[in-house]
Amino acid sequence: MKTPTKAFSRKQPDVSHFRIFGSPVFCHVTKDAQKKLDPTTKLGILVGHIDTPHNYHVFLCASERTVVHRDLKFNKQRAM
Repeated sequence: MKTPTKAFSRKQPDVSHFRIFGSPVFCHVTKDAQKKLDPTTKLGILVGHIDTPHNYHVFLCASERTVVHRDLKFNKQRAM
């Protein structure tokens, strides 16, 4: 019982960046995109992974659009 990747390359694939779909996340807002008293994070929902490690598709609740983010904080206990 092995995955195809492990069977052919004899290495365990790296899946440490996988997260639960529908998890609430907090996206970091860069200093260039925010004003002095604006919040530093935006609330979103994880909707997918990208081929590059540690990049994710996130649905932003406030603006109702999907974006790609790298700097996220996951709430693992509250998966929807």
